[in-house]
Amino acid sequence: MNSLGRRSFLIGSGALALAACGSSATKSGAPSGTSGTGASSGTIPKPPADGYTLAQRFSQDVIVPGTPRLPFSLASKQALLSDGPPVLNGKILAADHKTVVVPAISAKLRRVTEGIMYYDFHPTLNDIGTYYLVVDGGTADGGAISVNDPGSVFVPYPGKQLPPFDTPTTKDPRGVNPICTRLTGGPCPFHDVTLTDALKSGKPVAYIVGTPAHCQFGTCAPGLEFLINAAKRIGDKIVFVHSEVYTDDKAVTPTAAVEAYNLTFEPSLFLADKTGLIKARLDAAFDQSELDETLATLS
Repeated sequence: MNSLGRRSFLIGSGALALAACGSSATKSGAPSGTSGTGASSGTIPKPPADGYTLAQRFSQDVIVPGTPRLPFSLASKQALLSDGPPVLNGKILAADHKTVVVPAISAKLRRVTEGIMYYDFHPTLNDIGTYYLVVDGGTADGGAISVNDPGSVFVPYPGKQLPPFDTPTTKDPRGVNPICTRLTGGPCPFHDVTLTDALKSGKPVAYIVGTPAHCQFGTCAPGLEFLINAAKRIGDKIVFVHSEVYTDDKAVTPTAAVEAYNLTFEPSLFLADKTGLIKARLDAAFDQSELDETLATLS
């Protein structure tokens, strides 16, 4: 059985484990400060004396050839950092650490909460194999990227159809209690229809699997709030659906929704067009700005 007990985000060659949100992160029910705008503190912080370590905020097992989304946070050898330069520049090397595959790539700072920031890189990597992202001010080792054979990846990814699934609803929770662990304001409004019915609507679909109350990395709660903000702005042009990760507050048994998509991490947000084709998947961490930009591409 696929189990969220295996959730762990690997970190390049720098051995810093992303556990329990990191020492600089905060488990907040909603983002604070910049509210996900990506703004930095105003003063560009200097890299650690021994260079930034790149902390992966994605699972290595679900990356396939193409143009994947690769969110990285910055860290020292001791902890995740809560700030960084407004734009992070770098390059991507092959497994030999010598061959340059992507000579120049950049990403802007995104902020989930005051304590959780990341940079989302989108390189084109068409070949299966191991790569390394090396950034300005970072260690020479960089951050590892594994591009997998699509046949070995069982989490739905962009370019595939979003599989229908009868997710729990308010009227039929299907053994999930609570049906939503949103931290403030009561259950979110995304439990009225199943994912199966949403995919029959003829509208784009935003489907998030995450557990605000039990999230390992403190990004589920703000991610759900960002989605609620977007839904208020967009209205019924997109159908929004949320599924919890665990069947109850003991946070031990994964829900059928998790098993159906072979998920070993959270949150995961699947964004599909009106035909059900997955256009993007935002894993692990996203802010309001990246979410809004991505939602704007759906049709």
